[in-house]
Amino acid sequence: MTGTWMFLGVQVDVLTDADAPVAVAEGVLPLGASPPLHVHDDLDDSFYLLDGRMVVRCGNDVFLATSGTWVQFPRRVPHTFRVLDGPARVLMVPGHDSFIQAVCAVGRPATAGDVPTTAGGPPIEQLNRAFAAPGITNVGPPMEQDEAEDLLRALV
Repeated sequence: MTGTWMFLGVQVDVLTDADAPVAVAEGVLPLGASPPLHVHDDLDDSFYLLDGRMVVRCGNDVFLATSGTWVQFPRRVPHTFRVLDGPARVLMVPGHDSFIQAVCAVGRPATAGDVPTTAGGPPIEQLNRAFAAPGITNVGPPMEQDEAEDLLRALV
């Protein structure tokens, strides 16, 4: 499974083998990137924000993540985020490889000309089917820019 993948416009470098005791990947997310609001049935998801800023929503909690922030998403808690001010770089450390399986099922191997983008992506029905196997359920839309700005204003 190691290698570089394009997954929903995000460049994902899978850094660990399938038999590793923990999954680790680096992601480059473009300005405006936001996954659908979703839950993981059996995965405690987390990442370390290496570079960038994003508004994060996890359950009822909302916060601004900046470079150096550790972001945790407990299993069965709806979560999403939106990248602000340019690309973000994250070190993803999910509790096991089900997320990496989703990257490989939905994404494709990256090519030399690929750049992270918010354009395109599969229809939501196809995404829902691909996410079912690794136990990911979409429960709402991605976070839009105006929502992110409203949440950010409410934080200050």
